[in-house]
Amino acid sequence: MSSTSNDQFAAIAREGVQSANYELVAATPVPMTTTYMLPSTSSAPVAAAPSYAEDLQRFNEQLAELRVKYKPFLANHVLPHEMQRKQQPLQQFQFRYHQKEDNRFSNVLLGEGEWEQLTVPDFRGPTKEAGKWTAYYRTSFTYGTVAPGKRIFLIFKGVDYKATVYVNDKCVGSHEGFFAPFSFDITDIVQSNNTLVVQVDNDYPTLGVNGSNLDGDKLYAATGMGWDDPIEGWHHCPPGGGIYQAVYIEERSELHVQDMFVRPLLEQDAVEVWLDVMNTRDQLMKNLTIELAIYPRNFMGQSYTGLTFSVEYAGPGVNYYRYRMPLEEYRKWEPDTPYLYVARSHIYMEQQLLDVQDRQFGIRSFHMDETATPKGTLYLNNQPIILRGANEMGHLQLCVMRNDYEQLIDDILIAKLCNMNYIRLTQRPVQPEIYEYLDRLGMMNQTDLPLFGFLRRNQFAEAVRQAAEMERLVRSYPSTIMVSFINEPTAADKPSKRRFKSHRHLERVELEAFFVAARQAIFIENPDRVVKNVEGDYEPPTKEGMPDFHTYTMWYTNHGVPIGELHKGHLPPFSAGWKAGCGEYGAEGLDNYEVMMKYYPPEWLPATVEADWLPDKIQAAQTHGMHGDWYEEQTNIYDWITASQQHQALATQWMTDAFRRRSDLVVMTALHLLIDAWPSGWMKAVVDVDRVPKPAYFAYQRSLEPVRIHLRSDRFTAYGGEKLPVEAWILNDRAVEWHKVTVRVTVRTEHKELASYEQRVEVIHAVRPDYISTVPVQLPIVEQRELIFVDASVVHEDGTLLNQERMTIEVFPRIEQAAPSSLRTERSIMYLGEQAALLCRELALDAVAYNEQTNIASAGTIVVSDSERFAAYEQALQAYATAGGRIILLSDQLGKLSYTVAGEPIGVGKLGRVQFVAIDRSRPAFQQFATNDLSYLYNGANDQIDYIANTYVNLEQIEPLVFGYAKNWSFQSGLGNKRKLPVIGKQTCGAGEIVYSTIAYEGRIGYNPALDQLLHTVITTNQL
Repeated sequence: MSSTSNDQFAAIAREGVQSANYELVAATPVPMTTTYMLPSTSSAPVAAAPSYAEDLQRFNEQLAELRVKYKPFLANHVLPHEMQRKQQPLQQFQFRYHQKEDNRFSNVLLGEGEWEQLTVPDFRGPTKEAGKWTAYYRTSFTYGTVAPGKRIFLIFKGVDYKATVYVNDKCVGSHEGFFAPFSFDITDIVQSNNTLVVQVDNDYPTLGVNGSNLDGDKLYAATGMGWDDPIEGWHHCPPGGGIYQAVYIEERSELHVQDMFVRPLLEQDAVEVWLDVMNTRDQLMKNLTIELAIYPRNFMGQSYTGLTFSVEYAGPGVNYYRYRMPLEEYRKWEPDTPYLYVARSHIYMEQQLLDVQDRQFGIRSFHMDETATPKGTLYLNNQPIILRGANEMGHLQLCVMRNDYEQLIDDILIAKLCNMNYIRLTQRPVQPEIYEYLDRLGMMNQTDLPLFGFLRRNQFAEAVRQAAEMERLVRSYPSTIMVSFINEPTAADKPSKRRFKSHRHLERVELEAFFVAARQAIFIENPDRVVKNVEGDYEPPTKEGMPDFHTYTMWYTNHGVPIGELHKGHLPPFSAGWKAGCGEYGAEGLDNYEVMMKYYPPEWLPATVEADWLPDKIQAAQTHGMHGDWYEEQTNIYDWITASQQHQALATQWMTDAFRRRSDLVVMTALHLLIDAWPSGWMKAVVDVDRVPKPAYFAYQRSLEPVRIHLRSDRFTAYGGEKLPVEAWILNDRAVEWHKVTVRVTVRTEHKELASYEQRVEVIHAVRPDYISTVPVQLPIVEQRELIFVDASVVHEDGTLLNQERMTIEVFPRIEQAAPSSLRTERSIMYLGEQAALLCRELALDAVAYNEQTNIASAGTIVVSDSERFAAYEQALQAYATAGGRIILLSDQLGKLSYTVAGEPIGVGKLGRVQFVAIDRSRPAFQQFATNDLSYLYNGANDQIDYIANTYVNLEQIEPLVFGYAKNWSFQSGLGNKRKLPVIGKQTCGAGEIVYSTIAYEGRIGYNPALDQLLHTVITTNQL
């Protein structure tokens, strides 16, 4: 491992969780009584998954069908109103970064010097050491005579980060924060010919900038649009800045609606219309009348018109009015049927129409139950719901910036096609257009305040203000069902967080005070909002609301909870008495080959397809650093893509399935992430920048089938003749029960059926995982490795096939049938130590104990597990090895070797309880093994998948036979092949050799044929 890391996100995961453990509980598997499914004469249909090519074809066909299905919901049946506000967009600007000459600010105002011509929206760097910068946007515009009773406003939809605005050399105002719209009344300044200058000040975010020690006051997390630069702009949404949303001049009445919010009240069959009415005069405006109407937007239905309210007066500035409107018949907004309305307000003064405004809205409720035990059940329209989704990190935002609304629609439909029902708008509020289309296409969302890790002490009040701005931005959209405040808060005073100086940030108790204040600010803007304080709490627990954890179990190794425990039903600890969310999980899969060839810089790519190549060439990719705990190092670009995408698909499937089996407690999950905004932007995405899904997309799609038959086992390899228990589950995310269904399971080879089982199920419970029973899968005797398929289906009594699934089990012959006899030693095997004796016995080896009376010259191999007895016999054993013998030194399962050879201790390095080690399959003795044979091993002692090695042998001149890989936590490129860390390695000793092993074999021998055969081969083979 490198001594320092510049992969900030890997470093955060590596630090793990620092918690107040006394307030947390560990979620252990749900106790269940095992029952066994009975044999049947009815077969389940073959449930083989389609090929990747077939998946891609089906994806394009189904996406086309979804476009047709949801097209009616994009319609607008509401006629335009009679008083559209006159708008004049400002798009063509000059730009330059601050120069020394600009300290004489008149240079900027007059437009002197050199400028770049550009079109707004615009977003750019730099980041890192130059990430704190000032730049200027300058343009000219003309404007005619201002009509009587009108005011002229300069509107900014969003500027990142601080904007100071000058019109005709006068500062008209400023704004901090990148996501909220703001405006200035420039009526008294505007003239025929005008100059607009916007000073944009960018700062380091409070999280700091990846690869540097700099942090600042910018309320920004780690997601955004990025820009088209492969070094800085593509990767994980760098903290750039600019005028990234629209700018325009708008003519408004002196009395006008500044904002409108329609609050649904389903319990009262009503809505409450909130009107923020701006009076720009410095006097009362009296005798006002407000008329409200509601029209169906995307369907033909009942309208509500003619509701009139008298207003005595409106004072100077903003006036807040609220009116309740009863509804007799209405359609609710639902993800499958996203019915929308438009509320329209007319404002009259003494019967003169002054202003008309529309607001799109939907009628729905969303709440969290905080009374039942456990707390945290979510309800949409008073029906329980499980949120299944993914994170968004720029791709939707780029669609809006590029004015590409067809792609925006497709991107949302790609999520729906994947059986998702919500998107986490990760770590930032986004453009209003995105929310509008999420509304129209029925995709719920969680919106996050842009904080990551820390909040600067001096920015407490600003963060509370921006929390209120965030709620005002999103409160009218039915798709927005939840907000959150901070991503992955971390203990600021951790010694390992030296770059995050604790004196600069709020401590956790103070951060909890911020949560209280921010919640109250949101309550004022919307009393119905569901708030989740924290996304991915690295310093739990929060004092209020639903807890949330992030767990990259199958990428940042054992992050959150080891995969064996997660697969068994364990969860990371969280607040007692609560359900929880998991807002991030996933693994990296490299871009598709076509994307690499189309976009990547030449220096990232191999000279030819067959040439040796490593993914360390890809800027900011994690695959080179992280893969070694999961799969073998590859040699060419195609193999790297294949291996990484296969692992990503497996991680996606296993973790999603594990969370679904625990939806009794985990009520919302979001894969990190769905669609990449840029080439190689953040390759945990399961759809690339060209919107071509990777295999993990289809794994996720199948895992998210709302009603599923699901098979679970802790073993995926076994010996012929064994009986393997396979659990059958039905996972139902729908708020609908199914009655009278039949579960059928058939065990088959590629060519014939072996057995079938069946169970009648009277009810599939709503929004719940149900264990059905266990299938006693009897495995056939085989002469060579063979795949056995367990196909399951669930069928309604009317004959409808609801779902089907396949599990694959690899069956092995017993060791005595499989050992490579041509390489086997004919000399005897001896053991020294109880664990060595046990190992030999479990491997069915004819071994004898070694002691003073033993004829050591007859030994072919001596297996040693007792370091004290080894030391006692070291002189004889050393002479035996020097004369041509082989000694195998075993560690205990914790990997704590305490042997010395010639008085020198054997060095041991930490590997970290990895799930995979590689075999040097180029050796003749090991050619029977396959890639990933030593992965996800079963431990019979604790009845779950368990690690295979925790340490490696760190000796000079050791030859790795079985090995892990050195980790590299760096974003650096050109690092070369990974160092192999032997978990089984040999060292020459005279004419013989000493073999060292740190394999964790206890509890694993006898259950994992590949491991058994490997150790059998190591002990019995003449030449390794």
